[in-house]
Amino acid sequence: MTYYDHQVGRFEPPALPDDREILIASARRARADATADLFRALYRGLQVAARGGTQFICYAGYGIAKMPPDGRYGKAPAPLTVDCK
Repeated sequence: MTYYDHQVGRFEPPALPDDREILIASARRARADATADLFRALYRGLQVAARGGTQFICYAGYGIAKMPPDGRYGKAPAPLTVDCK
């Protein structure tokens, strides 16, 4: 099968790539795959860090919400055990 080569202005058979072009193409493909894996790992790490930070804030909020509003936390018995003897 021939095609029209615009650089030389005539019909010629397609030139087969040499070994160097094949090696360069495979190296580019490997570099692209490695870069994609790197960005995927960075994104996953950011997801894990964000989830951990959100959970920390959420759990800290739960602990703060259970403290008495007047600031006598730890200085007096809990309201449920005041009348127990």
